[in-house]
Amino acid sequence: MNVMEAIEARRSYRVFKQDPVARTLIENILTAGGQAPSSANMQPWEFVVVAGQKRDELSQMMLSSFIDQKKNYDILGKDNFFPQQLLDRRKKFFTDIFKKLSKHNESPMKYVMEGSLRFYNAPIIIFVFIDKRIAKRFLFDIGACVQNVVLAAQSEGLGTHLLGLVRKYQDAVKKTLHISENKEMVVGICLGYPDMENRVNDFTPGRADLDQFVEWFGI
Repeated sequence: MNVMEAIEARRSYRVFKQDPVARTLIENILTAGGQAPSSANMQPWEFVVVAGQKRDELSQMMLSSFIDQKKNYDILGKDNFFPQQLLDRRKKFFTDIFKKLSKHNESPMKYVMEGSLRFYNAPIIIFVFIDKRIAKRFLFDIGACVQNVVLAAQSEGLGTHLLGLVRKYQDAVKKTLHISENKEMVVGICLGYPDMENRVNDFTPGRADLDQFVEWFGI
């Protein structure tokens, strides 16, 4: 699979098989992440890979806390400003995916919220950290790195799903995994073999046409 094929095939999978993922394969994927461009080659990304009992422990801790405290996550982004064009895209996304989940007798909001904290049953969760003392502009480097990871996984027949909700529990994660308080979690990456027999994984949101986000000058 070449790069363009991986880009076109990539999606956010929401159902994973329990098949184990070989460590050598994970290492290859993270190595691809490490090949991403970064300012002055500083490579500010840090990965924490969790599987097995520790993965289950973290998932249960987050899920129990979410259910007990009914912690509100602004999944629709109502507490932040977004241009109307972006709001329209988000509205269509949630309308489409909620319709898809409802067809499969799933409670859409519960599935999305609690599914995130179950890591969508992926056998591997990768937490991506950055030293929080450095400038926020270096988050751009993290984004490039994570995209490499996602595309490398896709090219190897694996699936991914990026999680933001897990950041709300990063203090507990750092305490459990003995990670320095100087580190800030940027994102979680579910990793595993996607279950393509489950129709939930059929969902692929549309993409905006170039004329919606590109301006041309002199070409």
